[in-house]
Amino acid sequence: MTIYPYSFRRIKCIQLLLLFSLLFTLPAIPQSINKPVDVLILGGGSSHDFERLFNLEDPKNLAETGAMVRYTDQAENVELVLPEIDVLYLSNYQPLPNVNQFRKSLFDIVESGKSLLLVHVPTWYNWSDWPEYNRQLVEGRSKSHEPYGEFEAEVVDTEHPLMQSVPKPFSIIDELYHFQPDNSAKEMRVLAKGFVSESGEEFPIAWTLSMGTAIFSH
Repeated sequence: MTIYPYSFRRIKCIQLLLLFSLLFTLPAIPQSINKPVDVLILGGGSSHDFERLFNLEDPKNLAETGAMVRYTDQAENVELVLPEIDVLYLSNYQPLPNVNQFRKSLFDIVESGKSLLLVHVPTWYNWSDWPEYNRQLVEGRSKSHEPYGEFEAEVVDTEHPLMQSVPKPFSIIDELYHFQPDNSAKEMRVLAKGFVSESGEEFPIAWTLSMGTAIFSH
């Protein structure tokens, strides 16, 4: 898969870069040499073309890495397959089911050494009654974003394996999230940041946490 150095949509940049590079984080998960990485994508909701972006394009690109990818917009079915997957990828714009059990399951899969990828809406401040989610799984929150359009971005951690194929400065067409790291954030490793066109204000757009093998990105 090629990472394009010029202006392109989010799905051709940070999101797919991180998905493609999940293999860098998975050696901690015991697997046979012939077992592909098993990825489950949870999408669904409003405001985005989930069927095209997350059920068609993402699985197609991930299949090129040898991964086995499944997609669902039925959030209540996720827990049924959690024991057998290697990566849970959340892109959903809908509520999560079975609140207490599902919340526990998210922490369980990360603490067990599996990978969690949060893309776009799941990095928002979504649950006022669940501060542990943003404090421990996201280490921050977004409550607003810039209008959809092109903005400049920059890789700030060129040594990280996830950034090896990304040009240091690049442009992207998306909504630049006003992501604010938590004041107590200790494990966040910012990989790339984006800049507001008018003011130059900067925000993280890709980062990792060292809890298990989790990866997080807007």
